[in-house]
Amino acid sequence: MKHLFAHYISRQWNVEFSKWVDRPRSGMPGIPRILFRHDWMSVTGHIPWKEYFEMQDSRKFYFETEMKLQNIVYLVRDPLDVLFSYWPYLQSIPYKDFTCPQHTDIIDFARNKQWGLDIIINFMNLQLDHMALHQGRKLFIKYEDLKKEDSAWEKLLMFVFKDCDKDSLEYAKEQTTWEKMKEKNNKEVPDELKFYRRGGSNYISELPKDQQDVLLNWPGLQNLNKRINEN
Repeated sequence: MKHLFAHYISRQWNVEFSKWVDRPRSGMPGIPRILFRHDWMSVTGHIPWKEYFEMQDSRKFYFETEMKLQNIVYLVRDPLDVLFSYWPYLQSIPYKDFTCPQHTDIIDFARNKQWGLDIIINFMNLQLDHMALHQGRKLFIKYEDLKKEDSAWEKLLMFVFKDCDKDSLEYAKEQTTWEKMKEKNNKEVPDELKFYRRGGSNYISELPKDQQDVLLNWPGLQNLNKRINEN
C-alpha cells in the first residue's frame, strides 16, 4: 500500500518517486502526508525492549495521541496469513540487542507469547475496538480485497486523496506487481522460509492436518474473524 501510494503521488503530481510518504513535499501542499504503522513491530528498535513488551502486555497503541487527530485507515489481513508472514520477517530483519527466538515449526512460533498468534489477535481486536470508539473519519480495508478488486483501491484513494485518478492508479499498480516488489526484497532468504514468502494467502491449507487443526481452533481466532467479517 505504501509503495502504491508513492507511485500514485509520483504520477498524479508529477514528482520524483519516494517511498517516504510521511514526509512533506517542498512546494507541494496538496500532497497529504501518510503515516504507516505495522502493528507493534513498527516501533521495534525505536523504543527500549522492556517498554515494547510492556506496551504489548497492556494492549495499548504507541501512537494513540496522533490517532486522535488524524483520519485513519484500519488495514486488516487474515490473522493466520499475518502469522505466516511474521515468522520469516522476524528472522530476516536484524534488530539491535535482539536475537530472534528459535522455533521448530509454525505451531511452535504461534505459541510464542511475545511474537505469536495471541499477539496478532490482541492487536487486531485493539484495532477494531479503537475503530468503534473513534469519532473522526475512518476507513476499514481488508488486505484480501486489495488483492482482488480495483473498487477497494478506488475507495481507499478517495479517502486519502479526496480523488481517484484511474490512470495514476493503473500506473501505480503496474509498478507494484508482486514480481516487481519481489525484486526489491532480500533475495537471500533461507530455503526453509521461502514457503512463506511467495506473496500468496491461505498457506495453512498446505500444512499437515494436525497443524491446521491447532491453528484453526486457536482460542479467540474464530471470534476475531467474525468481528472482521462484520465490518
